[in-house]
Amino acid sequence: MYTTLPLLLIGLSGAVGLMGQPTAVNGFLLAPKDSILLTVDNGQKMIHHIVKPKQTLFSLAKYYGLSLEELYALHPEFQTDPALRTGSLIGIPIPNRAIRRYKGTNFDPAKFAPIYYVVQPGDNLYQICKRHFSMPVDSIKARNNLHHEQIKPGQLLHIGWMGLEGILAEWRTSAVAPTTDQAHQLRFDEEKKARKEVISQGVCFWQRDSNEKGDLYALHREAKIGTVMAVNNPMSRRTVFAKVIGRIPVGYAGNIEVVLSPAAARQIGARDPRFFVKIRFLK
Repeated sequence: MYTTLPLLLIGLSGAVGLMGQPTAVNGFLLAPKDSILLTVDNGQKMIHHIVKPKQTLFSLAKYYGLSLEELYALHPEFQTDPALRTGSLIGIPIPNRAIRRYKGTNFDPAKFAPIYYVVQPGDNLYQICKRHFSMPVDSIKARNNLHHEQIKPGQLLHIGWMGLEGILAEWRTSAVAPTTDQAHQLRFDEEKKARKEVISQGVCFWQRDSNEKGDLYALHREAKIGTVMAVNNPMSRRTVFAKVIGRIPVGYAGNIEVVLSPAAARQIGARDPRFFVKIRFLK
């Protein structure tokens, strides 16, 4: 999918065309052909919105039932740079009420976009169905044409739909909690107590021409998916802690050691699309 969309979606799905429609329908921010990716972080369901042309912070907040203050709390970078760039990735909490799990009667596919859960390391089908969505395992297996219960990280599971009209503010039962980049470092320090830490170095690649203001994430060939890695730029003497969300796709040069999101690369002062880094990762 990937001239305008963030690397996160390649790492998670390996598919082309997710949320790829460039225009909205009837003024909505989503179109029926969009596919909404959903993850669950610490019990909070999060969808990942891809910014389309002419969308604004105000329209985004209103569409998802948030105040601007809540959107700023989720994404502090908007306070200093409020411009939305086409193709950037915005994480938005989604309340259970906004997820339609079954079609029911009089279901009109033109009024809904499908929601896909992104399987994470350690997930099992029973946990996803019962704990996250309160749905029978057989229902999810049938919907996704699964002949067994084996799943793998990065796999997409169709779990329901979201109405194109967006999310009503009254569907949210509590204020949205902010997220902080420091959480990645704390997680790295905690995870390395139980995993083997590996030190390496090599070439880092990032999309320098991207205006994405998304999360701090990385693609790597060996690091455990779902863990956090430390990437150091010796030239700037800065280190970023980024979540490993997938493998480096086929087609990248063999000497590429890690692929960083634009936000992560800029945090360590990257200037060239390829530059030398030192890495600590967990296996």
